[in-house]
Amino acid sequence: MNKSLTFIPLNLADFKKYTQTFRTKLEQIEYLVENKLVVQNELEQNKNIGGNNNALMLEMVDYAENEIKKLGGKPEKWIEYPLVTNVHDFNARKESMKDEGRLLEWVKWLLNNVEPPVEENEGIKKDLGWSYNDRVLRQAKLDCIEQGKEYVELKWDALNLDDDFVDHLERQLKTNTDLLTPKPKRNFSRSSPISIFINKQISNGQVEWQKAWTEISEYLADKKNTKTENLKLHNFGEKDVYLRRKMKQTSNKLDHAIEYYEDGALTTKTVTRQDFGRMFRHAKEKSESSETPQ
Repeated sequence: MNKSLTFIPLNLADFKKYTQTFRTKLEQIEYLVENKLVVQNELEQNKNIGGNNNALMLEMVDYAENEIKKLGGKPEKWIEYPLVTNVHDFNARKESMKDEGRLLEWVKWLLNNVEPPVEENEGIKKDLGWSYNDRVLRQAKLDCIEQGKEYVELKWDALNLDDDFVDHLERQLKTNTDLLTPKPKRNFSRSSPISIFINKQISNGQVEWQKAWTEISEYLADKKNTKTENLKLHNFGEKDVYLRRKMKQTSNKLDHAIEYYEDGALTTKTVTRQDFGRMFRHAKEKSESSETPQ
């Protein structure tokens, strides 16, 4: 399901058809708003040029505006909280958020929207960077477009978060008594669905990654030719996810793989059988080391 907000329709019929492929109202609104802004920008550039093309673009703008109203209208601001990407910017906003009484909500929101993009790499590495998830990235883009701000630099920073920044956010919950009482339980918000599945398998006593792979690929994932609308929704911890079997070309061979996307996401991610094995072994080693008496 590689639907993209950046897909530019060539005519009104394509615009209508593609809009309906998104699963939720919010996704439809996001797509309508971005294309409306793109078309309006083209109209501004072509304001001294007449012709049928301008008339077509005006129809597309009218369609977008009417559909957005029907769907309940767009939010005044796409991202409710300040989007920061480093410790310095977080500390600069911290006191004002505390004064507003939203510091706890802000810290939890930031943590709940960062994740390790391990499945986007050909090989699994232990020290992969953190990034904000797809929904935050596309909503940040819309805010930047509407506010006339530069998005490229923000996107780069949001895709390359330092470990120190994520650790700093977690320390806010552990060390600041004005933030949270009692101490929060660590949840799965920073884990991918595949990592959650692996950790659950290990906690249930599974020690062979091949059996865990068979469980997810043969019994949980839908066949590779299953239509997107017929995929079964699975729940892993706090993640609602769709799974599909596929084959993926790695650097040295064609490997069995799992393609997945979280409910509401517009992009899919893939983990190969080989990568799954690496992830399982690493998670098992980490589990065993945490159980070793100090």
